[in-house]
Amino acid sequence: MIKKLALILLLLGLFGYFIAAVTVLNKPKEGLVCEGVEVVVEDSLRTGFIQARQVLQLLDGKKCNPTGKKMEQVELGRIEAALKKNPYIEDVTAYKTPGGKVCIHVRQRLPILHVMSSDGADYYLDRAGKPMPPSSYYANLVVATGHITPKYAQRNLTRLGRFIQDHEFWDGQVQQIHVLENGEVELIPRVGEHVILLGQPTNVEDKLDRLKTFYTEGLNKVGWNKYSQISLEYDHQIICKRKRK
Repeated sequence: MIKKLALILLLLGLFGYFIAAVTVLNKPKEGLVCEGVEVVVEDSLRTGFIQARQVLQLLDGKKCNPTGKKMEQVELGRIEAALKKNPYIEDVTAYKTPGGKVCIHVRQRLPILHVMSSDGADYYLDRAGKPMPPSSYYANLVVATGHITPKYAQRNLTRLGRFIQDHEFWDGQVQQIHVLENGEVELIPRVGEHVILLGQPTNVEDKLDRLKTFYTEGLNKVGWNKYSQISLEYDHQIICKRKRK
């Protein structure tokens, strides 16, 4: 029992020493001047709404670039708050290094759809279902058109858009989502001359799994241009409409 207690006290002592050492080592020396800013943008290969140079430009514009300032005067909270106001940034973490630099880690918002509704609205929809303003940066996204209200986009298209983006096959196959007045959805594929009638955007995984099986076992044999419509509206069924000759 005494040995066990001694071991626990030893581990607690080592843990306390480790915390103290890390705190001391990461505390910039008094009078140290910030030599520069290092920016890391997460998912920069996946999407490019924000780049490192743009982060620096944002800091200059907000007059909170820490370069040349004393490290003890650098306000990390102010830097993070300024960058989070950008509509393409999801989150920011800033910290100081013992060597006199400020490191900034930026997480971008990830768009899943480009919404162009019949009422003239034009925006990107992110993975959380929140709108993003259109950008000069071109994102290769599925386009959603038709009768789309902000509420419909958040409740229905977010789930559908995430499913398409997260599955390589459908991300490469679906070109457009079109919403009808009654809320039902049509999918326009990149390959084939048919329209996919999805119905209400529910049970999406089941419906598209059925279609993928049909593509593999059916269309690959009879040809991708044989049908003008493929309906997935009803459970356990696929109803096809032949193309007129």
